[in-house]
Amino acid sequence: MSLSTADPEEAHDHIRAAYADHTVRLSGSPERFRFRHELADAGAFGVARYHHSMACSVRVDSLGFLLVGQMVGGRLRVRSGHDELRPAPGEVILFAPSGRMTVEWEDFRAGLVRLDQSVVDRVAAEIFGPAAPATVRFTQAAAVSAEHARHWRGLVRYLHREVLGNPSAADSPLVRAQALRLLAAAALETFPNSATSVAPETAGEVGANAVRRALAYIDEQAGEPIGLVDIAGAARVSPRALQVAFRRHLGTTPVQYLTEVRLGRAHCDLVAADPTTGVTVARIAARWGFAHHGRFAARYRARFGVPPGRSLAE
Repeated sequence: MSLSTADPEEAHDHIRAAYADHTVRLSGSPERFRFRHELADAGAFGVARYHHSMACSVRVDSLGFLLVGQMVGGRLRVRSGHDELRPAPGEVILFAPSGRMTVEWEDFRAGLVRLDQSVVDRVAAEIFGPAAPATVRFTQAAAVSAEHARHWRGLVRYLHREVLGNPSAADSPLVRAQALRLLAAAALETFPNSATSVAPETAGEVGANAVRRALAYIDEQAGEPIGLVDIAGAARVSPRALQVAFRRHLGTTPVQYLTEVRLGRAHCDLVAADPTTGVTVARIAARWGFAHHGRFAARYRARFGVPPGRSLAE
């Protein structure tokens, strides 16, 4: 969903469709208005570049999703309840997903990331266990530290380049699911929220039977966009307890084991494929959840002793 226009009414209709309904009050000359919005949309998350030249005041009753902005230029003021933010260029802020807010800007240029609340709630359950709130609450806030902000910016650049900018990766349900988990985990680490204050779960004793159930589930479902919560559910134990059991019995984690299974499936596909049909290493890698070609090739060679291209050609 992209638009470049000099019509303020068209621009704000586009903003309503892409983000949320709002009321707006514009200031300045509409003849000099310029708006540009480029959105790479992956369903449950999207990454956008945004430029709105006029001064305006926008009121939103509720977003319903997480929206993280990185200021690139211009001026911005965000008010929600008693909270107020005036980020400088380069700063990263989170717009509260619920509650009324007023946003004022002038010549506003930013990078934006939209993320579904349900994904964040699910990843919080994976990280914090049963003590995690059913719905994680975020307030209007800047990043908790400059280091966390740098990590967030780096992750967004990676996802924009290696996932959304790579057709093979963007079409892969496994790659998109991994990207979602990375973004959700980064949001939980980067911005103050109600999940990070919960007490860590104490892992109970988990026997070998639960580990075997988890292994069987991974082997059967490796081609699906599963995660730690799914694997733990199949094993009938908590995510934290399953992680401890995997380290004790196998010296790895459920997600690391899942990655190795998928690497083995990619190897089988490469060996069986006919390169004359147009199949590529990148397409097979993305099918099994590997978005970054260089990292996939290095991991593949370390395990199988040859580059993936040789397996495809032989």
